[in-house]
Amino acid sequence: MKFTALDFETTGYKDGCTNEPWQLGLVVVEDGVITHEKEWFFKTRLTPEANEFMQEWCSFYPYLDSTRLVAHNISTERTILTRAAPLTKFGPWVDTLKLCKAIYPKLEGYSLSEVCTTFGLVPDMPGRTWHDALYDAVACAKLAIFLSAWN
Repeated sequence: MKFTALDFETTGYKDGCTNEPWQLGLVVVEDGVITHEKEWFFKTRLTPEANEFMQEWCSFYPYLDSTRLVAHNISTERTILTRAAPLTKFGPWVDTLKLCKAIYPKLEGYSLSEVCTTFGLVPDMPGRTWHDALYDAVACAKLAIFLSAWN
């Protein structure tokens, strides 16, 4: 089975502005093995420069098209993609947050960092940590592999 784990880092809602993506991390997994990692950085509408997210669309869309998409708490990722391409059907989606809550209902916490720490799945990526899109996408991919039949 093949899937793409993804994570967006965003500006958040502040000063009445929309929540804009500024970083995207993607990890492709095939048969339980991470085969590709890629990241993008975008200037946002909150800066005077043009919104690079849509300018880069063609470079990351092939990783999202016609594949299972995996994220930890999919709401942000799904919202950003739906807002960017409202007529495109992405997915199916798999939410590792919901899976963790269903499979392990008695964990103390369910944030990506807490779950990965609990199960020994923290990525070894020097110079990176939580809330870095590529780091979080790798962590999510490792968690999805752990939760799947490949484990």
